Amino acid sequence: MALASASVPVGLRHTFGAATGQPTAPQVQNALFGVHFAEASGKLSAWRKGAPLLTNAVARAVTATGVRSTGDSDYTREIEVKPVADALGAGKQLIARCADGRKQLDFEVRATLYDRLDALVVEVICRNVSREPIVISSVEPVRALREEDAACLWPGVSRVLTNGQMYSDAGKVREPKPGENIKTWWDLAFYTCDDKDGLVVGYLENNSSQGRITAGFGKAESSAGLDDRISLVAESTYEQQFVLKPGASVSSDRVMFNFAPNPFAALESYAQAIGDVHKVRLNQPINGWCSWFSFFGATSEAEVLRQAEFAARHLKPFGFEYMQVDDGFYRAFGDWEGNDRFPHGMKWLAGQIRKLGLKPGLWLAPYVIAEGTEIHRQHPDWLIHRVDGKLKQIGPGLVEGSKEAEQQTPKLYALDITNAGAADWMRRLFDTVANDWGYDFIKIDFVEWTILAAERYYDPTVTKATIYRRGCEIMRQAMGPHRHLLDCGPGPVSVGLIDSMRIELDQPPVTWHQYFLHSTSTAPAAAKRYYYHNRTWINDADHVVLSNLTVPQAQAAATIVSLSGGNMIAGDRMTDLDVPRLEILKKVFPSFGEAARPIDLFERDKPEIFALRVKKKFGEWLVLGIFNADEKSPAEKVIALDRLGLDASKTYVAFDFWKQKFFGELRGQFSVRLEPASVVLLAIHERRGVPQLISTGRHVTQGGVELESIAWNAATTTLSGISLGPSGTVHSVFLYLPDKHPWVQADPFLFYDFPGYTLKIMEENILRVQVRFDKTGRVPWEVDMGKFFGK
Repeated sequence: MALASASVPVGLRHTFGAATGQPTAPQVQNALFGVHFAEASGKLSAWRKGAPLLTNAVARAVTATGVRSTGDSDYTREIEVKPVADALGAGKQLIARCADGRKQLDFEVRATLYDRLDALVVEVICRNVSREPIVISSVEPVRALREEDAACLWPGVSRVLTNGQMYSDAGKVREPKPGENIKTWWDLAFYTCDDKDGLVVGYLENNSSQGRITAGFGKAESSAGLDDRISLVAESTYEQQFVLKPGASVSSDRVMFNFAPNPFAALESYAQAIGDVHKVRLNQPINGWCSWFSFFGATSEAEVLRQAEFAARHLKPFGFEYMQVDDGFYRAFGDWEGNDRFPHGMKWLAGQIRKLGLKPGLWLAPYVIAEGTEIHRQHPDWLIHRVDGKLKQIGPGLVEGSKEAEQQTPKLYALDITNAGAADWMRRLFDTVANDWGYDFIKIDFVEWTILAAERYYDPTVTKATIYRRGCEIMRQAMGPHRHLLDCGPGPVSVGLIDSMRIELDQPPVTWHQYFLHSTSTAPAAAKRYYYHNRTWINDADHVVLSNLTVPQAQAAATIVSLSGGNMIAGDRMTDLDVPRLEILKKVFPSFGEAARPIDLFERDKPEIFALRVKKKFGEWLVLGIFNADEKSPAEKVIALDRLGLDASKTYVAFDFWKQKFFGELRGQFSVRLEPASVVLLAIHERRGVPQLISTGRHVTQGGVELESIAWNAATTTLSGISLGPSGTVHSVFLYLPDKHPWVQADPFLFYDFPGYTLKIMEENILRVQVRFDKTGRVPWEVDMGKFFGK
């Protein structure tokens, strides 16, 4: 309490009691929080666990004629407290109604506390009470600046995790500096320590707005560190020309202050809350191939079928399902039938893929319309226009009127689905692709510089976020609920309507740089966006392309995509893969579906240690991926067991998957040496003192997809299991033996054949079960330890 009081500046103590750090008259509270809205000043304050959290925050709206705030003297205010029950649970809500004496713009501030959540949720509703339209570019549901005698108080922040607006920007892990304002889209995580409470401030929904957060850090008065008082602004952005009609309202969308016992749990529970609000239901991850990285825009019908035939023979038995045709197949943007490289048409191609036992997928840029197409010629009113009424020319990074714009051939424009005709055209496009042509997987792209680049829409009373969600709703309704929709856009806007979300930037040609060396590469993106996976959408870490990598690099690239838990999409010309790389690819199909936690997330912008907990009915273990991104120098990493969520007082056993070798017994902490540009992938099991599973050679999860059961019978000293695998293949199951068996040139160090499997001791503590799937995909096996070792 003393510390909390000391951290509050004198100017704030009219709201917070100096002795307790709590508001003198909380209007709504629960076991953790209290909230107070000052009717006299229009300012919101909150505390958590008796310490101030938010002091003197106001809400603001930025309009074409100026800024309005709940703190303005023109407003009169009244408070209501009522019970609330929604997707997040039951609780209490404070409603502060702020009536504008000018009769222009009213505010309604809603602060909600839930009985079962360690969270504060804030939303602001703005209503136009005038007789004229009001242009609003943004609303700030929370504005707490130190220079305005307000703040968010969260002592000891040493790192923050930001986020980017689009898939191409995965955000950064940064150390805040005094005087620095850190900006982020969607959410911001504040880190103090791995084992201390974590705080995430983020948008629960972006149905009306695109949420942006700014945190400003000051220098502490009594030390060289940071001031505990953080300037915090949550800004709900619309666009410059958004019009709020008389009598109409617009929401800021809800902003959540989410807490948990550690920063990882704070991120994960925040993402889960987003999923709960949107009632997220996901189809299965995509396991397949995409044409882009092999052929870019030069793909062809013949090449797609050649790759499909290869995949059906060699990869389908391992969980491969989809063949996705990417950019380059169409006649023109807006005319999506196949071009002359696809002479039989896209419907025919989908049918041929199905005949091979696979599922077809297709890439679309639904908002891009080329000059000369039917829409451009006959329906120019369906296209986005500039404020001056002329058609808006678009392109990635294109500046209208520039030399590049003049030379663009054909010129490109954007579909405006606020026009009912354009919306119906897009609905018919997705209905045709999904239900007539028969594509089960659709990937949408090129949205940042099309629908989201508009300065105004045909209907100026809708926001960018609203129209982007409306587009996804049209797609989903046309496709139906059981086909997979992958969005290469702003996922926090489309959450609840999509299945998977692209999370990183493709950087061809695909080399080691693509996977590890840039802040937006696969590994950093999989780390910085891991918490979204399976809670809001399936993470799509792009393609597994191995042909340009060395074998150790290929193992690392395949491993990091696998540990992302999301879509598993090959990108090589599969017919040209050599045996070692094809075998690597087989070991990552199918996707396990769960994301690994990046253990060193807050230590560096490009994390290198990922821990995946595998839980099966027959057991639980940890799969640990440790990477060295440096292409020139080896590395050694020391890892404490408790950082992995393991009990440091216990003994564990580990197996190296890619080396197929016993790694050793682990106690307290252990060290790992890594060669340049490589991975060590370990399965870590608690040592049980009896023969037990330690690994397999089939899948990177080392038992997650290829074991139906395994059990130890102490009475008969028998370890038995049931292995799963493609017919006609062989793979190993490795068992750990608690008693060492030094090698001798005699029994039991020979091969022991049984129907469907062979036993052999490989190391002093490791027994291999070589399982043969000769005629079936399910093989039971057992090891009678008494008989095997002659006991």
